[in-house]
Amino acid sequence: MLPNLVGKKVNSESIKIILSSARAYLGDANFYKRVFSAVAKERRAAQAVDGDNLKRVCAEEYDDVTRRLDSTRIQESCAVRNILRTRRLANLLINDKGELNSSLLPRVIAHLTTHLYSLGPQRQHDSKRQEHILKVLTLLRDSKELVQLLKRIGKPHSLLHCETIIRETLQLPSNIAVSDAHARRAALSAWMSYLRQNVGSCFATAPAIIVHDEQPELFLADINEILATGRLKRTYAGIEYSVPLSVSWGTGDLRKPILLSIDSEGDSAIWNSPGILVAFESIDYLNKEMSTKEKIASARQMILSAFPEWNDSHPYILTSTEEVFQRIIMKKLGVTAQDLEAYTLRPKGMIFSSLLMQPPSSISSMGGKGESCANFYFQFERATNSFKALADNALLKSWEFSLASFSETKAQFTRWNLYSSLGLRPEDPGGIGQYLYETIKQKLDHWNQKVRDLQVDYESIFSVVKQLESRMRHIGNEKDAHWAQAEYQSKVNEFYTFEEVRNKAHAKANLFASLFDILITTYDSLFPQYFQEVYDADLHEVTVGPFDDSPAGFRLIYKHGRGNTAQWTKIKTPEEFADALSKFFVATESEIASFKDLEGIQTDISEIITGVVNHVRTNEFLESAFHRMAAAHQVAAIANPLENLDKIATKPWAYVSGGTMGSLVSCYYRREQKPTEVSRWVENTMELFVFFVDTLKHIPYAIMEPFLKDSNKSMLIHSPTHAFLMKPGMSPFKDAWQTEAYTYTWLRDFFVRPRTQFIDSLNFDDEMVEYIIQEIASAVPGNYRPYFKKVFSNMHGPISSQDFREYVVDRMEHERGLQHQGQMVLSSEDIDSKLYTLLPLFRGNQLESKLKAIWTQMSLSAELKENLSNIFEQSSPQFGIKNLLSAQDLHEMAMSLLCIAYGATSLPLDCHFAVSKATQDLNFAMPTPIIFADTNWTKDLFAFVVSPGTGMLELWRVDPIGRTGAPMSHWKEWLNGSRKDALWGIYSRPYEYTPAKVMQNHKHPPKKLL
Repeated sequence: MLPNLVGKKVNSESIKIILSSARAYLGDANFYKRVFSAVAKERRAAQAVDGDNLKRVCAEEYDDVTRRLDSTRIQESCAVRNILRTRRLANLLINDKGELNSSLLPRVIAHLTTHLYSLGPQRQHDSKRQEHILKVLTLLRDSKELVQLLKRIGKPHSLLHCETIIRETLQLPSNIAVSDAHARRAALSAWMSYLRQNVGSCFATAPAIIVHDEQPELFLADINEILATGRLKRTYAGIEYSVPLSVSWGTGDLRKPILLSIDSEGDSAIWNSPGILVAFESIDYLNKEMSTKEKIASARQMILSAFPEWNDSHPYILTSTEEVFQRIIMKKLGVTAQDLEAYTLRPKGMIFSSLLMQPPSSISSMGGKGESCANFYFQFERATNSFKALADNALLKSWEFSLASFSETKAQFTRWNLYSSLGLRPEDPGGIGQYLYETIKQKLDHWNQKVRDLQVDYESIFSVVKQLESRMRHIGNEKDAHWAQAEYQSKVNEFYTFEEVRNKAHAKANLFASLFDILITTYDSLFPQYFQEVYDADLHEVTVGPFDDSPAGFRLIYKHGRGNTAQWTKIKTPEEFADALSKFFVATESEIASFKDLEGIQTDISEIITGVVNHVRTNEFLESAFHRMAAAHQVAAIANPLENLDKIATKPWAYVSGGTMGSLVSCYYRREQKPTEVSRWVENTMELFVFFVDTLKHIPYAIMEPFLKDSNKSMLIHSPTHAFLMKPGMSPFKDAWQTEAYTYTWLRDFFVRPRTQFIDSLNFDDEMVEYIIQEIASAVPGNYRPYFKKVFSNMHGPISSQDFREYVVDRMEHERGLQHQGQMVLSSEDIDSKLYTLLPLFRGNQLESKLKAIWTQMSLSAELKENLSNIFEQSSPQFGIKNLLSAQDLHEMAMSLLCIAYGATSLPLDCHFAVSKATQDLNFAMPTPIIFADTNWTKDLFAFVVSPGTGMLELWRVDPIGRTGAPMSHWKEWLNGSRKDALWGIYSRPYEYTPAKVMQNHKHPPKKLL
């Protein structure tokens, strides 16, 4: 039962005040939003008088920010609310001395529990985020071990990049020094924040979520390690694997496509975006003291002036927030793209340096351009980081991306991408190996020839010595003997001198004969000490689809032979690649020259290495490196690669990997073997459903029991292109694998068939057809909308939902006026999504009876139901409710009335879920889907749904309460059996990615109960 009225009893006068403030009646499109805003305003005023800051943070709805976020649709409001709340809580709970205010925890937990679930529009996405915060605070209250782990975290020392991450996490001003308190606040906020995937890092995000949510001891230990050392280490099988803290924390929503329309006024215009306004404030383009209205007006002017081509002739422009920032900052500073390109091509020592006593002429000749370009990069970074920080926790994302580097750990250098590019074999044209081999061979040939020449002289002198020995045996007089003895001794000395010179030359020849193998072996061992391939969230070479996001970008970094990760350098260009290789060969020269086995040829080695340094800077080497990369990755080589870098995805310093989650899990959890996986390809969605259920059925109960106790507990799973999290404990999914019945029959009879029958009962008359067409038209681009309505204006009923969808899709496929570049202006996926959200439709005169049925299904108290009836009467317009309403209307109206009845914006119980469950049980909404997994994406879950558009069982992404969703049509080829090489897989032994300490609680599980 939901709680009775909390706080003051909402009387008729209060209801009138709320309705008056909302300026809307039940049935208006904006009624729900306005009612919620009106109640939020009233509650905020009451809390301001209360003065309890902790309560205010826990109950804050961020209504104005949310409205603008939802209107502009650039950043997700649920993510922003989560980041703002966790940051404020971390600042409140950890004092300036870095101590956790344990005495505050009970109060915060009580306040958060009271305000756990918001009643606002689309706030069903906040539920899991709020529950996670509450879980963290409860663990801190009950676990001394976790408090100690948090207390061990301190400020970084000599690790500037770690300090920068902390600053970005807490949004600290630059004039405040990072302290232990800041480090712990950043760690706590990262732990409380809800980890979501926003780039192609699913292979890392999925296991990272398990660590973050279910293994807090491991998470806090990681944070402590990376802030103290700038890296994470794992040692197993006698090998140490180390990955640096990712300096990047992703691009967030910077590159999300934005369509600028000439009629972009009102709330939906991008200058209303809170993230964009915060970014402009961070670089002083907007005064923080200005009102929000003034800031929006100024931002509008800046954006319009930055896009002069956006006019009546070009009413639509596709851009991104990143481009908006670039254009505006470039315009403000008076620099061009050519200026920035020229600036980045300068030697590194010249960039970002204002301390050059006598700058080279190349800088001086540009006057203030160099300074302006440097200022551009400074402002651009600050603006983009401020924008991202509104929706992402920098420390949390950096930790996630650091974990991603474990997926590409390789014990042998020969498996590196870099190894393939260097060409270390003698037969690799243009490679280092060929250059070394030919250079050493020339020296070897030289010394072999010298040995041969010395051997001739040696043999000649030897012959003379033998002749003198023979002559001395036959000399009779003493005078001749004395002369012969002197000549003999001279020749013997000359003989031994030639023998020594010959032997030294022979020794040198032998050294050169083995030098190539010595150098290649040595470099093979030294390269990993100076280079490393790590995950790079900012890799521009990687392009992924919206749902096929397994491929990930890895970049080469040069470590300069240093242990301090802050001094490591990313390699992004051919010039930087050649420069890093040059530095490597110069840095290792002294080490190689000191080898005892190479004594005597140090000068030659220096000459050889100098030649290698010059060779790696040549176009011959760089171009041949691209050809070797193409051969190694079995792709066609691009002609003139240095002139076509934008066409090459796999470069010697950057490449795309499949994102091996198995390697990451093995390395992170120190396992010599990959985690156990059950996998197969499927021919249809039912087969996939059966595969999941049967796999879980065959897992011992001892392993599955924790999932029954905790529905949020996760198991690793992957599609052919995406790694995500199965939720075996979610209802009704758990019923499927717990039944002893034959899986296919059970799914068909208890899940598919009832839903198919429900959909078959949905028939539309003329009025319903017109209503749905109008609703669907709202998803059609504005310039196509009038023609869309015209085409379907004569569509009539009665017609089933499946026939309706088939007719609309067929007409659009044949109407050229409803296509853009060969694609329909409205996808079949969008139609299915609309039908799922809207159906079933019902008459307006049934609204009151349906609402009363919902209240009864929710087991509300008699007092609350009576109050809701009174509110319904007062909020209903005098002219009545419109004739047709949808399931979506019903949900929103029910939530609106509950918000008014409670006089609150949040409650300790989840009303969104309760209303949705009631409408589904009463057949007032589409039947409950079987949610089985977390997508890792910002808001969606994976579910099996019988589609109202096709009547078929399909894989969908849905919201947490199963009220809205869309089919995963992008994954069609993974579900129809056309790709037998594309496997779905489940890591079926979760203890393989669980620390041993956690598993101790399940050593002796009870027997399975039938």
